[in-house]
Parts: sequence; structure tokens; C-alpha cells
Amino acid sequence: MTVYLIFWVKWLFNRIKMKSIPESHIDIVNEEAIGIVSTLRESDGQLSSNPVSFLFEEGFVRFSTLKARIKYKNLISDNRISFCVVSSQDPTRYVEIRGKAILEDDPGGLFQKTLWKKMTGEDDFNFDPPGSERVIVTVVPEQVSAPLLYGGQMSQYAKASD
Repeated sequence: MTVYLIFWVKWLFNRIKMKSIPESHIDIVNEEAIGIVSTLRESDGQLSSNPVSFLFEEGFVRFSTLKARIKYKNLISDNRISFCVVSSQDPTRYVEIRGKAILEDDPGGLFQKTLWKKMTGEDDFNFDPPGSERVIVTVVPEQVSAPLLYGGQMSQYAKASD
């Protein structure tokens, strides 16, 4: 189902010129484990931002959340989403994606287990309360911002601190 969904989304958004992350910044989404997701709160329309672990697959950022969480409820109400990840090697490099979220059920939390393994190397993720339901959130990019702040002039200082 997941492979089919990604194929369908790519096909649909290629027809309307889906934005993509430039090659100069692809390493950030491939190497980092945590990004910040912002949704619009259902209750009052204010922004709500949360750290999430994620995978970058087939040109899409994907993360997992519980159906009981506020971000899920926010996305059901309004599927606009922003995702930002900063390079841990050079904080003047980042990627921000603005777009729409597609939600799909994650029976058994299999995708969450994949994320957990990426972060910890462990197979078992046993932190969800009994009876919890998870969804996979796929961020479909409509706008991508991937600047090099100050034209890269500050990158030398980020690398010097290693």
C-alpha cells in the first residue's frame, strides 16, 4: 500500500510541478534524524511545532504520529504542513518544506519501528500505550527553501568548531 501511495502521489504532483530539494541540500534530509513539523492548531488556528524523527524516501519526508496526538487532529482539520531540518554539521544550512500532508494508517506501527531502528539500532519500539493507533504522515512539497545563509561565508566557522 505504501509503495502504491508514494507512486500515486509522485505521479499526481509531477503533473502540477512538485517542488524538490536541491542536490546541494539532499545530504541534510538523508543524514539527519530529527526535524521540526509545524501544523495549524484546530482549536485556534495558531502554529504548533514539534520535533519528529523522519525518513526521506522517494523525494518525500515521512514521519509517524499517534492518532491521539494534537498534530494528527490538526492535520485532519487542515492538511497544510511545514517541515524544517537543520544540518548538525553546519547550522547555516537547512531545508524547509511547505506543503500538504497525506495520512495513511500504520497498522502495528511498522513504520515507527523503522524510524526507531534508524535512531537507535534497536528493533523493538514498545513505548506506545496499549491500543494506540499510528499513522504515517507524508509531506508533499509545494514550496522548498534550501538557502545557504550569508552565501556560505559562515560555514567555515561551523566546520572549525568540530
